[in-house]
Amino acid sequence: MVKVAEVIQLMSKIAPSDLAENWDNVGLQVGDPQQELENVLIALDFNQAVLEEALDKNCQLIITHHPFIFKGIKSVNTQNQSGKLIFKLIKNGISLFSAHTNLDIVQNGLNDYLINKLDVENIEILEVTSSKNYKKLVTYIPQTNLEEVKNALYEQGAGKYKDYSHTGFYHPGKGNFMPLADSEPYIGQKNKLNQVEEYRFETIVAPEDLKNVIQKLLKVHPYQEPAWDLYQMDNLETKNGIGRIADLKTEIEFDLLLNKIKNVYELDVVKVVQMRDKVKKIAICSGSGADFIKTAYYQGADLYLTGDLKYHEAQTAEELGINLVDFGHYGSEKFVRELLKERLSAEASLKLKNKVQFIKSEIKTRPWEYK
Repeated sequence: MVKVAEVIQLMSKIAPSDLAENWDNVGLQVGDPQQELENVLIALDFNQAVLEEALDKNCQLIITHHPFIFKGIKSVNTQNQSGKLIFKLIKNGISLFSAHTNLDIVQNGLNDYLINKLDVENIEILEVTSSKNYKKLVTYIPQTNLEEVKNALYEQGAGKYKDYSHTGFYHPGKGNFMPLADSEPYIGQKNKLNQVEEYRFETIVAPEDLKNVIQKLLKVHPYQEPAWDLYQMDNLETKNGIGRIADLKTEIEFDLLLNKIKNVYELDVVKVVQMRDKVKKIAICSGSGADFIKTAYYQGADLYLTGDLKYHEAQTAEELGINLVDFGHYGSEKFVRELLKERLSAEASLKLKNKVQFIKSEIKTRPWEYK
């Protein structure tokens, strides 16, 4: 059976924990990584109703967007609601995992998912929070093993950049080495200088894929001690950050776009500041994105969509002359359920051979009602 740790590994690929903001608390919150499971419940929040749903649907793991354990806990007991829930999780053998700002930030995460619901192009990061340089990996492979090693590295993400994958260069040459007495050479004779036909293979590796690529190289390369070099590429970097900004494929009247926003994001009502009649460039930030109103404006956005906006923040948009739509914290982040179900199901079909079922929670955790 599949273990919790294996699903966590899938989540690490979808939303690496090192992308999370330093104030955040992501990862396994409650549970045993070695616990076996059959069903995983995906929810925005964790509460009593979600726990009951997990029990009803025989789920052994709950994955949420919002961390249940966010600040320090001094004790776990049944005298308070948090303690009761943690106690019930442990008693019923249910683990709890969270992917929060790392899922907001990561490429193809929640903000990309949201903005792609509109007809957009030229998607960029709204506010860059970190950047890392790509590496160039160079290794030397026997001629007979070239395809096996090369393809194994590509499967781990080597050679991928933007809209291209499986990029690399290889060229034949000759290598020499002398295996000493205690060695176990794949080819060649001990205590003798050997010369063999090899290929120099080089490819690029994104920083988030580097660990897996190197591990795979050392595993599949036939040599006892493979030769490999790693170079930092100052001309190639990967950027991560909060929110997205993009061009609509066609400029549109604001009122028409507002109706479309309500439709695609499944909203009955939104709060609006209208300062422009037409919209071409749009910015978006899931959850609470009031801090980036000015960022959206200075990057040329005609409209900024986010949630949890206050009175004076709306006034800021008025002063700047930018359209503002508050589509709610829940209104934007409720889509995390279908996003993770799609991504995890796809990853599991490749890595876990569909031995686990991912279930989208049906519980509405929005505390507000609009009447």
